[in-house]
Amino acid sequence: MLEQTVEVMQATPDGIWVRAVEPSGCGTCGGRGCSSRRIAELFQRKPRLFQVDCDLSLAPGDRVVVGIADGSVLKSALRVYGFPLAMMLGGALLAQAVQPGDGPALIGMLLGGVAGWLAARGGRMKRPTVLRREACSLSNLVREQS
Repeated sequence: MLEQTVEVMQATPDGIWVRAVEPSGCGTCGGRGCSSRRIAELFQRKPRLFQVDCDLSLAPGDRVVVGIADGSVLKSALRVYGFPLAMMLGGALLAQAVQPGDGPALIGMLLGGVAGWLAARGGRMKRPTVLRREACSLSNLVREQS
């Protein structure tokens, strides 16, 4: 099972919204930041929020560990990328068999790609789940001191 530490941003009846916690790094550079981290920061977008299934009572600021089942990342990648690509190729081959030429193949590829994209969007994948609270979160320390 893949595990990731996250910070709770919002609690809802349907689950919680979390944001991934950035690791502090490997420590090799002495805290100055390595060049690969600096390059990553150039292309960094604003943090994304993800909805996660949870049975615990959590508040914004809590840190928890979420788990993703083994194989679910590969299944999701095949669903999102592999299936539309296969549909594009299948559409192009089918159109080429019906009417030879580049134009029909292009139209078949586009139709197959749209059909694959729509099919990949349908359905619901299993969401990650909260496994446990992080051993020592800052919000828990503040609550304990209060």
